[in-house]
Amino acid sequence: MKILLTEDDPIVAELYRVRLDREGHDVAVAVDGQMALERIGRDLPDLILLDIRMPRLSGLGVLEQVRENPALKDIPVVMLTNYSDPAQVQRCRELGIEGYLLKSRTTPRQLAEWIADWEGKRAAG
Repeated sequence: MKILLTEDDPIVAELYRVRLDREGHDVAVAVDGQMALERIGRDLPDLILLDIRMPRLSGLGVLEQVRENPALKDIPVVMLTNYSDPAQVQRCRELGIEGYLLKSRTTPRQLAEWIADWEGKRAAG
């Protein structure tokens, strides 16, 4: 699976990227929201892992623009962030995210397991 991970902390990005690579995924990293939009449009990933707080454009801004673009609107998005404001979570859900995961509670191994489970459900459904 081709995954775009948007994460501005290089250490956190590398931890998740290495684990997902080990699981056989092709993982690209975007360090800010603008770069994420460029890569999404160019690479058309199978899954976007999106942080909320990023330079140049927030994850919520990225999500809104992806959903407004007919060529991108169906790409699955999972929020992977440390922000759990209920209004923000609700807005992301209204925009059709697949999941909202807190980094502080989601190890790289748990993320890989979540993705595998999600893939299985999609294949079965």
